[in-house]
Amino acid sequence: MFIERLKSKVKANEPIFTEELIELFSDFSRAQVFRYINKAKENGDIIQYDKGIYFIPKKTPFGLSSISADAIIRKKYLQNDNKVFGIYSGITLLNYFSITTQMAAVIEVVTNNESAKYREVGIKNRKFILRKARCTINNENVNAYMILQLFSEIEEDEISATAKESILTYIKRNKVNIKQITDLSKYFPGKAIKNLLRSEIIYGIA
Repeated sequence: MFIERLKSKVKANEPIFTEELIELFSDFSRAQVFRYINKAKENGDIIQYDKGIYFIPKKTPFGLSSISADAIIRKKYLQNDNKVFGIYSGITLLNYFSITTQMAAVIEVVTNNESAKYREVGIKNRKFILRKARCTINNENVNAYMILQLFSEIEEDEISATAKESILTYIKRNKVNIKQITDLSKYFPGKAIKNLLRSEIIYGIA
């Protein structure tokens, strides 16, 4: 019963958090849910990746599948199903827009699901940096938020022609407009708008 209900709600190789299991089986006591979890672990139906994190494995030619720390961070702090609540920042964000080719040793995230201005978390042997979002990130404003976050982290003279093309392509593809930028600008330091203006990318926003 436990694993059948779980499989009907969660895909294989998708991180599952303890709080999700408690909510999914809210018709049972917390103690009973943990008994179900332990039994499923014994049977190999689910695997505990780390404290409070599980997944349903798949059989592969090389044994049972696994999940990654990045997938866990993505579901918990960036996006779950079609609901967006966070973005990458730091080197990962700069790399996305071709401002650097450097790969981030530590992934940085800005998210609604963090209450501290800065916090480091560890998952297995990986370290991640979390920051509280300046305002609520959602599906409607996430693209404009990314642009302002980018310009709050860099200087205008760091943007090459290739990076500028990448940013403008992103703005057009995601239909980022001036109203979205204006509405969010009050939550960002003046540096963000200043750099956006100096880059002249602002003139490519409808």
